[in-house]
Amino acid sequence: MYRNFKELMDHLATVTDKKTVAVAAAGDEEVLKCASEARKLGVANFVLLGNGETIRSVLQQLGEDPDQWTIEETASDKAAAERAVALASEGKADAIMKGLLPTATFLRALFNKEYGLVPPKTVVSQVTVTEYPGEDRMILITDCAINVAPEYADKVNILNNAVSLAHRMGMECPKVACLAPVEVINDKMPETVDAAALAKASQRGQIRGCVVDGPLALDNALSEEAAKVKNISGEVAGHADILLVPDLAAGNILDKSLRYFAHLSTGSAVIGARVPVIMTSRSDTAEGKLHAIALSVL
Repeated sequence: MYRNFKELMDHLATVTDKKTVAVAAAGDEEVLKCASEARKLGVANFVLLGNGETIRSVLQQLGEDPDQWTIEETASDKAAAERAVALASEGKADAIMKGLLPTATFLRALFNKEYGLVPPKTVVSQVTVTEYPGEDRMILITDCAINVAPEYADKVNILNNAVSLAHRMGMECPKVACLAPVEVINDKMPETVDAAALAKASQRGQIRGCVVDGPLALDNALSEEAAKVKNISGEVAGHADILLVPDLAAGNILDKSLRYFAHLSTGSAVIGARVPVIMTSRSDTAEGKLHAIALSVL
């Protein structure tokens, strides 16, 4: 099990069969800086799509030799996004990455039925992974960026997506805490009802590969002492590996709190499609973008 991002990237560097990431609209300094660092560390290889002249110019500014990179000229942002998705659909890319182009343009290509990267009724979701230095381990938080107000069925899929990543990270049976403001069921707080239903579904084997409990407040999910004070028992209380947030607003605030208040090392992955999707924010640090590439490669 990886305890931090360094261990994860050190492992990826030892893998001989390098994964390939197709970057749509790659002509951006921050994007190429991350790609350059990832390649130097042996994390992944890249296909750079977009304005070839701009891409080559930026690579030269970064001290890279453009002739050592795979660069494909595309006529527009839309064409770059569609080409990235097509490469993944054809098995020529293992992940796709959003470069300097509008998110809507990128997502339209991703969800284009012609390429089949997102099968019907599939729920695509985002997972934030953060280092938890106090316990020398990593924690997953989902969904902080895509599903605005997921209903119960959506949460099952979001949970399963996160569990699949947790398994890849070496967590054999991750403990999932369904977060809410309180630990009791309150019909005026629908997230508590969903949490209880998810916990019961886990107990009955309807959700597999993990242990689910909830509703749990954040303190009781992470602190064994807090759980004891409130007489909350169970495998998950105080030891959660995955935090399932009730909605995007809560997840987004929690995600940004980790970055800006706590200054923790984080990374994110978008999963559920046939290949991982790297969709970092322009405000993300170079380190966070590198971690996102590493998680998607994993």
